[in-house]
Amino acid sequence: MTVADEHAEEREAQEQLLRGVDYLRGLDRVDIARLIGSSEDAHFAAGTVIVREGEVADSLYLLADGTVEVSVRVDEGDRSVTSITAPATFGDLGLLLNERTATVRALSDVQAWRIPRHDFERLLRERPQLGLAIATALASAIDRRDRARVGATIKPPEPFHSMMAAPQARHSRLTRVAYVAISIGVPAALWLLPPPSGLSSTGWHIGLVMVGGAVAWLLEPVPDFAVALAMAAAWMATAATPPALAFAGFTSSAWVTAVAALGITAAMAASGLLFRASLVLLRVFPPTHRGQLSALLVAGVVLTPLAPTVFGRVAMTAPVARDLSQALGHARRTRASAAVAFAGVLGSTILGPVFLTGVITNFLILSLLPAKEQARFGWAEWLVAALPAGLLLFIGASLILLALDPRSRMRASRVATRTQEQSIGRVSRHELASLFAVGVFIVGLLFQPILRVDIAAIGLVSLLVAIGGGALDRQIFRSGIDWATLVLFGVLLGAGGVLRSGGVDRWIGEVITPIARSVGNPELVILLLALFVIVVRLVLPMVPAGFLLLVALVPSAPHLGLSGWVVGFVVSVMVLTWVLPRQYEVLRMFRGMTDDEMFSDRQALAVGVSTTFIALLIVVICVPYWRAIGIF
Repeated sequence: MTVADEHAEEREAQEQLLRGVDYLRGLDRVDIARLIGSSEDAHFAAGTVIVREGEVADSLYLLADGTVEVSVRVDEGDRSVTSITAPATFGDLGLLLNERTATVRALSDVQAWRIPRHDFERLLRERPQLGLAIATALASAIDRRDRARVGATIKPPEPFHSMMAAPQARHSRLTRVAYVAISIGVPAALWLLPPPSGLSSTGWHIGLVMVGGAVAWLLEPVPDFAVALAMAAAWMATAATPPALAFAGFTSSAWVTAVAALGITAAMAASGLLFRASLVLLRVFPPTHRGQLSALLVAGVVLTPLAPTVFGRVAMTAPVARDLSQALGHARRTRASAAVAFAGVLGSTILGPVFLTGVITNFLILSLLPAKEQARFGWAEWLVAALPAGLLLFIGASLILLALDPRSRMRASRVATRTQEQSIGRVSRHELASLFAVGVFIVGLLFQPILRVDIAAIGLVSLLVAIGGGALDRQIFRSGIDWATLVLFGVLLGAGGVLRSGGVDRWIGEVITPIARSVGNPELVILLLALFVIVVRLVLPMVPAGFLLLVALVPSAPHLGLSGWVVGFVVSVMVLTWVLPRQYEVLRMFRGMTDDEMFSDRQALAVGVSTTFIALLIVVICVPYWRAIGIF
């Protein structure tokens, strides 16, 4: 056997040992290879002390051959706790504690591999969930040891389901390949057909690429941001779109502002400011069922302009809503628990379109408006235009929650909330820094028309405030921001320019203009637009549906005789409602974070249909108001 073969066998043995460690099973092959590369070969003769109790805990050992004894110090000397025979590991607690908790001595000649602690710490920084996995595995081992000591029944260890691996695809590999083929095949089958009247060949091909993207977003063979990148690549390869145009969205003020807004949100979440705000609101409102429903709704109103990401707000609200439901004594999936859940969902979502900083797609709407209309909508002007709809949406959501559970008289103890507030302590320096950053951001947007500076500059200054105050460090900036959504956002920001270059926006306007004119009544046009959004949402999930509809319809608004802002606002409001619960990513996320304890599909359907109906009614009611302030 050659030296190379011996090394290969050693590496294979190391990999098998690592794969045998419960908390390391979720690591991918790259992480395993990195750990193997950092390991050190170690040989110990029988009787050698390998690690000593009280020494610095600096490594994990993979026991490849031999047997070791684990002992601890007691008054009369060392007492043996257990023996470990290869293949196994020891020194696991050294990954979490500063000192060794036991002495390990070789009972026979031992061959092992030592992996330094600092290599694990680097891996933990990149895979934070690994720390939970290690703690879970060690807690299980300690529990089994204690049970064995007193003669209790020993429960078999449950396999740890790692959260650090990438989410499993919803489809098999073969199904995903088939869906990719369909997404490419649909536009390919239409590629050589003559373009519709009034549309150039280039515009036809640009539109077909977007059709293929819509099919891919529907079937979901790959993540949504990957579909967006594939669209940009297809535009460049087939429609002679230059990269500067396909990726122009990444250089736009809207994209830079979105990065700043999400960065500030990440700083607020990491510092605990958002959690503190929710606790304060829960304490201020009465500890009754209805009082806490009101608290969750108001918390949504307060957090919406501060955290311009729907999923970020839901991530903060979901655990609070579950804890609150338990504190109120609600059983799982009852009308009462569902009311608490939907107070959190509706409070975190429906008012997003009302504030310029409420959801990042509002910046997309702003970027698609004509220059004259764009200059009109600062933060305050946006709020004034959207305020009646926001008030009616809030009232409508309150009525839905009351109808869902009209009789609950449960009360929550103040003890849990008070204990949480005591645990979180005084306002930290990082909380103050993130609060100051969001204040600079919103005040800057309020006075942006007077200051006459680009909104991107305001966003960057606010972001620098968060960074300078220590609220946003390198790790939070990397892991706390939804970069996948920002990639999707950047590509679709540039999509508006791509569509204009091929005349697709003009063609869409020419197609829908006769329809609008035949309807005649502006209120009815708005109603038809809202109904069209609902139909699209029956097919596409919220995120791709919102982006596609905004990119296609906002530039075409003048052809309808409507304001681009009104069209964008109506689309945003309706996209955030749902008829099919499983087509709404927010509900899927909320369910996952609350272990599917709080509401049923039937309850979600009832709330979704009610919210959709109220939103339809509200956008029509607001038409006279928009006409009165001169933006219709």
